[in-house]
Amino acid sequence: MSREIAYSTEVTKLRHNKYLWASRVITVMWVILTICFAILNAVSFVQPQWLGDTAESPGVGFFGLYEYCETLQVDGDYSCKGDFMSFKTILNDSFRAASMLVGISALLFIISIVCILLFFFLKADKVLKICGWLQLIATLCMTAGCIVFPSGWNDDMVRKVCGKEAGKYHWGRCNMRWAFILSIVLIFDGFVLSFLAFMLAKRQANLLPKYKEEKSYH
Repeated sequence: MSREIAYSTEVTKLRHNKYLWASRVITVMWVILTICFAILNAVSFVQPQWLGDTAESPGVGFFGLYEYCETLQVDGDYSCKGDFMSFKTILNDSFRAASMLVGISALLFIISIVCILLFFFLKADKVLKICGWLQLIATLCMTAGCIVFPSGWNDDMVRKVCGKEAGKYHWGRCNMRWAFILSIVLIFDGFVLSFLAFMLAKRQANLLPKYKEEKSYH
């Protein structure tokens, strides 16, 4: 009888260790993906390649959340204007709101990376829940920013580059650039990361209690 109990305890320990190892591997992957997301989020925020000219556009230039660039007639180089720290230099209110929302999103993901250090001081499930909520809010801000940004395409400067056809949620004879596409992809990635954080938090919270229950039962 004692051998059966010892065997059952060893099996339980083995299952527990495998479960713990798998959770740690997934958590490490989540951390790496979170860091990559934060970098890409920051890149999409600072890049002015959200909307730009095509071969059919009457003008030459491109637009970002807070910065816009147009070509110089003299030598063909680009002259860029707009500063996130000076809202008056941003073309319109829609661009200002979008830049603020995406900026908050980038900041929240950076904070979630800093919060990873809390693993040394708090229980893993609590840290993961904190990061999960930060990532969820950040993703919602990114979503709102991508929705608000096209409402500013009726600006005179945008129409100068994209044609008179350009208007709210209509890019005229311009086209979506890679930074805008990247931001849309990041929205889906952000929801996945936040869901994964909550899932890992639940697994961490149930890990030890289940093991203790099985051990006391045997």
